[in-house]
Amino acid sequence: MTLILSNAEIDSVLSMKDCIDVLEDAYRELAHGRGVSRTRSDSFLRNHAPDALYSLKSMDGIVPKLGVGAVRINSDIITWPKEGGNERRVKVPSAPNARYVGLVLLFSSETGEPLAIFPDGVIQKNAGRRCQWLGVKYLARQDSRRVGILGSGWQAGAQLMGVCAVRAIETITCFSPNKENREGSRANGAPSSASK
Repeated sequence: MTLILSNAEIDSVLSMKDCIDVLEDAYRELAHGRGVSRTRSDSFLRNHAPDALYSLKSMDGIVPKLGVGAVRINSDIITWPKEGGNERRVKVPSAPNARYVGLVLLFSSETGEPLAIFPDGVIQKNAGRRCQWLGVKYLARQDSRRVGILGSGWQAGAQLMGVCAVRAIETITCFSPNKENREGSRANGAPSSASK
C-alpha cells in the first residue's frame, strides 16, 4: 500500500543522523557505479504577474542498496526582487494557504510499486543539500567548535543543524544581508555572533 505522508509525520521519524547515514549510502552507490542520479531539470514559463515566472522542476535518482527510486517535483512561482541593491531569487508561496508546492514520489526498484508520496518540505530541509555535512564530517578537524555560515534563512538553518550533528559546535558566526534574520537567530538562543 502506498503511504501518503505529511511533513509532520516525516519530521517525527526522520533524524539528522538518519539523513546523513542514508546520504552516505547513496553517494557510495553512485561512486561505485550502482546508483543513478539525473541532473535537475527546470522548465520556466511567464506567469500572469509581470515580474514572475512559473517553474516546474524535477530530479530523480535510484539507490539500489536501499531498493528505492525517487522523483522530486516542484511547482513554483519565482521572482527576482531587489534587496539592498542586489537581485535575489525568491520563491513565492502562492498555493492556497500561502504554501509552497513540492512532492516526492518514492518507488520500489524491485517491484516498481509506489511506496510513498509526501511533500518535500522536511526532506528538503533535512536531506536536500547534505553533501556539505559529509564534507564537514570527513574533512573538518575533529576538534572544530566554530562555524561560519553564509545566509540566515530556512536552508541556512538546516545546514547549520547538519553541521552541529557531526561536530560539537559552540560558536556560530552568521554572514547575512538580512539583518532581521541575522539578529533574530542570536535572539533565539543560538550560540552565535552576528556579522554582516
